[in-house]
Amino acid sequence: MKSKISLERIGMRGSIILIIIASILLIVGVIVQINNAKLPEKAVLCTATITGFNEVEASDIKSTTTLVEYICNNKKYENITLRQYEGSWKIGDKLKIYVSEENPTVIWTNAMKYHGAMIIFLSVPFWTIGIYKIVQFKRYKKIEDNESDTDTEEEIKYKRSSFIIPLAAGIPFTILGLFLRAMENNSVLALVIVIMGGSAVIVGVISLMNFINLKLKK
Repeated sequence: MKSKISLERIGMRGSIILIIIASILLIVGVIVQINNAKLPEKAVLCTATITGFNEVEASDIKSTTTLVEYICNNKKYENITLRQYEGSWKIGDKLKIYVSEENPTVIWTNAMKYHGAMIIFLSVPFWTIGIYKIVQFKRYKKIEDNESDTDTEEEIKYKRSSFIIPLAAGIPFTILGLFLRAMENNSVLALVIVIMGGSAVIVGVISLMNFINLKLKK
């Protein structure tokens, strides 16, 4: 009994950590989205060429920005800072960017407009799994006197978790990856996220089928 209660406490703490992570992602996402909402509405779509990268260090936190050049309204702009960086980018790569009509040195990519929303969306799996596990661990405290019935109920709960958790994580990740794939400048990152999310969804679907079979046998 003590062992089981101890495991429940560990699981509860883990669930609380997931909710804390979700809260942090939500706050960061809202802040980023508010900042990105300040981008000019009027913009011209251009093709830029990556010319270099800059590492900026502030408060011991390093961030990398991208230097690009492009032609807008028959005028060439060189070494303009794009506040975005992808690990797969290299000098000479072509990017689709938006250029402010009012100030052509203000540039952004399509993905940058949705960075905040993507971070907020990324918090969904953590919220879902954290809240579900808290509810589940609270139910574990209601232990029935009949051990055989308890074992059966515990088996059903385990099977239920085995498909709810992968689907809760996999579906949002897959949707996010597909969305990033639509943003032309994030192909490698999008592929990785789709593979991770898709794998979790497959595991969830298989577990769901096993759960249905278990229920049908009862």
